[in-house]
Amino acid sequence: MGSGTFTFVSLLERFRGGDPEAAGNIYAEYGGVIRAAVRRHLPDRLRKEYDSLDFAQDVWASFCRLAGGSYHFATPEELGGFLARVARNKVIDVCRRRFETQAFNVRREHPLTRRDGADIPVSGREPTPSKWAMAAERWTAIAAQLPPQHLVVVARLREGFTQQEVAELTGITDRTVRRIVERVREICEDEL
Repeated sequence: MGSGTFTFVSLLERFRGGDPEAAGNIYAEYGGVIRAAVRRHLPDRLRKEYDSLDFAQDVWASFCRLAGGSYHFATPEELGGFLARVARNKVIDVCRRRFETQAFNVRREHPLTRRDGADIPVSGREPTPSKWAMAAERWTAIAAQLPPQHLVVVARLREGFTQQEVAELTGITDRTVRRIVERVREICEDEL
């Protein structure tokens, strides 16, 4: 970081003045101190839910809010100790919330299991990346079989417009929109 207290004090002054280079230097110098403090205090049970970088961002946000206030650091070690204590306190707050409150207590969490003791796989509602890729391939195959004027109608329907809205937007009749939709259904059935 440079030598001597004078360089450190001027770095802090520049940081308080809004110098982005000074902020970057402080971040680079003390990021490891914060991550080490978080890792030292974060229980294993919470490591799957929280990353040390989440806490680090929270510490930096607090530091940026407080740096212009009543805190003064005469040496680099004082700043490092302060940031480590802030990190420790952030972890303690989360631990209290996750271990001591009823609503978020991780000790109340239990895996979903079958009667034979095997875990029940839980999947989210969102499609997986492979399903997105398969859907995109299927759409490309369907679109290749449609004339360009039908693609405009189908694109609007995929955007969430109703058939009546698509008819109004494109200047065609509701009946024509319904025929185009029926044609797309036929193509889909033929592919199966």
